Amino acid sequence: MPLQQLRDADGPVETQLSGCGEWIEYDKLQLESAPINKYIKGTILMKYPPHELGTGEKVLKIVLEESTTQPSTSNQASINTFIFGKLVDDCESILKQGDTVVLTNFQASKSPSASKDGRHAFQLELSDEEGATVFVCCKTGPESAAIIRKTKVVMQDYTYAPLNTIKDGVTVNVYGVVKFFKQPYRSKGTDYCMTVTIVDPTGAKLHCVIFNGNADHLPKIYRTGDVVRFHRVKIQEFNSELQAISAPGFSVLTFDGALGVPATPRASSKSYHFTATDLQMVEDLRRWANANTSTFKTTVTLADVKAAEYFDLTCQLVAKGVVDRSAVMLRVWDGTKCPHTLKDVPVDRSALEGDASEITRLGPLTVDVLTYDNHTATAKSLKPGTYLRICNLHAKLAVGSSETRSGCPGAAPKMEFHLHGGTTYGRGIMPLPTDCEDVRQLKRSLESALSSEQDSMEDLTLLDVLNSSSGPSASEEISAGCVERCQQESRTVLTAHQHISPKSLGEVLHQTAPRKHRIRAKLVNYEPRALHQSVKLYCPHCRSLQEIPGDDDLDTWLLDAGRAGAGAGSCSEPHDAGWYETTVWEQGDQRRRQITVRFVKTNRLRRTPERSTILVEGVSLNELYQFSETFGNIIPTATRPDDLVLNDLSIPFLIQDGSWHYGCRRCSDPRPVSVLQSLTQDDTWESSAIAKVLGIQQLSYIFVMKFTLDDGSGSLDAFLWDEAEKFFGISAADVMISEVLQEKLTRIMNTLCPPKTSPEDYPWLECCLKSYYVGEGLDQKTCYQVFDSTVAGLEDI
Repeated sequence: MPLQQLRDADGPVETQLSGCGEWIEYDKLQLESAPINKYIKGTILMKYPPHELGTGEKVLKIVLEESTTQPSTSNQASINTFIFGKLVDDCESILKQGDTVVLTNFQASKSPSASKDGRHAFQLELSDEEGATVFVCCKTGPESAAIIRKTKVVMQDYTYAPLNTIKDGVTVNVYGVVKFFKQPYRSKGTDYCMTVTIVDPTGAKLHCVIFNGNADHLPKIYRTGDVVRFHRVKIQEFNSELQAISAPGFSVLTFDGALGVPATPRASSKSYHFTATDLQMVEDLRRWANANTSTFKTTVTLADVKAAEYFDLTCQLVAKGVVDRSAVMLRVWDGTKCPHTLKDVPVDRSALEGDASEITRLGPLTVDVLTYDNHTATAKSLKPGTYLRICNLHAKLAVGSSETRSGCPGAAPKMEFHLHGGTTYGRGIMPLPTDCEDVRQLKRSLESALSSEQDSMEDLTLLDVLNSSSGPSASEEISAGCVERCQQESRTVLTAHQHISPKSLGEVLHQTAPRKHRIRAKLVNYEPRALHQSVKLYCPHCRSLQEIPGDDDLDTWLLDAGRAGAGAGSCSEPHDAGWYETTVWEQGDQRRRQITVRFVKTNRLRRTPERSTILVEGVSLNELYQFSETFGNIIPTATRPDDLVLNDLSIPFLIQDGSWHYGCRRCSDPRPVSVLQSLTQDDTWESSAIAKVLGIQQLSYIFVMKFTLDDGSGSLDAFLWDEAEKFFGISAADVMISEVLQEKLTRIMNTLCPPKTSPEDYPWLECCLKSYYVGEGLDQKTCYQVFDSTVAGLEDI
């Protein structure tokens, strides 16, 4: 039988499964195209409602969590499992969340959603036609199956009221998405209080006030956008608005609002009711909330913070220190670098609580947050290393500040961060658990920042080709005494590290890596001289660089792709689909080409060309340029017998508003173009959304240049790449489509390294360098990179 029971009374599970092969752990699974003569065991973490495939066959999805004695944080600990065919009917009526099951004769295949849901890289597939069997582990008796079925019948789903239907004086159950919340605080009585405002797709909102004597029993909300389920809230009118308060028997479940993460409830009690209907409600609200992101406040990284802004910051605590009786300083980081000059908080180094080496190592990436009044008690209780969300943090420019840390007048004011007293606008400090999705994302950002700092450009093979050993240059006549000139004569300025003492290049060359230096030197040469060649394509995932294809190559590849499509069975008659309209015509040139244009349908009543999306096939490069001048989104495609597909990723997968977007051939997993149909409902056509649905790892445009610097005491080559846009004040992607910016880049380089000018008359540059090693053993060499520096007076160039 495809569905059976394993009872404790019949002996150990291993004995009862003696004819089913051997037990296999989740992390030992391998890709298998045929059923495996082994068995796997797990607990049903989630169970989804069954649905029918296009063939009419039923499929049931469950998520299994590996049964281990020790909790695991690995993404290998849970795995998506799909049950097909007649086995679905039996499993749907008997299996429930929390059951322990054993599966035999299953197949293991690659999970296409692993990168999104964070689960196992493989998924399990079972079908009774392939001899798969599902064993349910029961601790009752032979009648357990009947009991399970009986329980399934009598268990009723709760009724939930849409927010636009609730009325004064009733007690209801509701689902909603958090639009605003205040963290728990002491009420005037003995209870803790928490206020939450929720919304739902009806457009209505509900203000909720929840009381409990134990703060741990209040909703565990970590950010706006989280989904909440309230059972038994009483509706009453307050100040002419409906308000919900917790009634007897009140309970709450909270779910992370992010798409693709497990719908694991954060519960206010140990027992709760959660069915497949509830799971569907949570997923529907997640999709709605993520499609309406403007409704919900999002966190801001330090790299994106703006002056006078109030924002929420997700970060890790590096150190803390008491400033005075009314203020406590928290030193935090989020893996990104604040671009503003920062004000020093007057805390003695010896008074800082935290690892001294970490404080020094992370110094350039940290900011100091001053907390006041009611927040100081929480701040004092925190331990370094804790993950935090600081809500309603104020970024302000220091009043009356006209100097940077280097003491030079006329520089930009310093930025400081304040968490003011009170709880207005949700203001407060919230420690976050390590297993929440926001912390997982933060950890990835922190790890990436540390990896970037340590590895620098080791993986960028194109840069290794440019690396060369330092040596004397032809500009030895430059006077070393010029190093002492004041900063105002420098054509570049520092954005940080003004406290570091300047060093001559001779000193820098004799120090071991890795180190950070502040130097003053002249730019005596740079590469490439043809500035358009300084823009490269970069993959942030595999950290590879590639050249931007030339027009001749693109034209050849496009025409080859068109011929390949014609040979693969492209139809000469117009063929429409439910989500696009097709036009085909013959191009009257020597090659007798056929051009196909598919106009994607949208929900807009009026479609203008500049906001339209077209799929083109069989075009030349010149025709692609012409299309890009008229239409907002152009996606080059090719026809195959079974589907419409993208071209080879040597060709841009998207031309949007004049920008050509490329994908990484190594990291992308292209999907059929038909998946774009999912974007037509919400009419979301940002390049990132298109790349995501097509399975494309999008490449970024970046500058890569090599500077030869000389100060009279020595000469070295330094690379400028990951902070080049900050250095020039220009986006590499914008340079590709703007002649004005191309001319400005030329003027900048002519200012830093004037043509037809003696090296003695070159301007001085003040910048930060960091040294690092490339290669191993005898091939190891020291290289240098420019960072935390920018061209002065960009607006005047």
